[in-house]
Amino acid sequence: MVMRAAPWCRLLCLLLPALALVACSSQPVRDDSRWRSVEGVDPALADSFRISGRLAVSDGRDGGSAGFLWLQDGDAFQVELRQPVSQRTWRLSGDSHGAVLDDGSGQQQAGSAEALLYQALGWQVPVTALRDWVRGLAHADMAIQEGAEDAFGRWQWLLQGGWRVQYRGWLGDSAWPLRIEARNPPYSVRLSIQDWAVPHDPPRR
Repeated sequence: MVMRAAPWCRLLCLLLPALALVACSSQPVRDDSRWRSVEGVDPALADSFRISGRLAVSDGRDGGSAGFLWLQDGDAFQVELRQPVSQRTWRLSGDSHGAVLDDGSGQQQAGSAEALLYQALGWQVPVTALRDWVRGLAHADMAIQEGAEDAFGRWQWLLQGGWRVQYRGWLGDSAWPLRIEARNPPYSVRLSIQDWAVPHDPPRR
């Protein structure tokens, strides 16, 4: 599936943290010397991480997909998305003070990733919550409306802020998700994570 219209290219740029969250719009650098396997690490203690994989979004009528690299460092984030056919790249970066979107031809800025998404597309999406959902956690600032856990104590699914988040795959028996789907009809977002990493010597369980 490829992007069919320019707004969807911008949507892909915004939705990944949209759905989280460096205050600059430089290209994320994949410095492997900084990162290590997530083996033995509790996701709840990993406020810095690196993930890469595939993102797909839909509004019920149109949709698209992109490869992504997401670097999170506390409240600061950098996300790079690459459209598979054209290889065009977009970058979204930000922290608790604001967010910047760079599509290669210009920049947009807003006070938060949520505000930037609304400014660019008119969407209201719980951007900050994805930083927790992608780690298999409920977002602390939202009530859990419903949910169910599996035999390992991991969320099978949960409902927060009108978004139903379903976990469809895990890294072995660990609590690190590999496949996530979030739906708030008509919108849906799917993440397929190919690689998880955390900084060397992160907090452990």
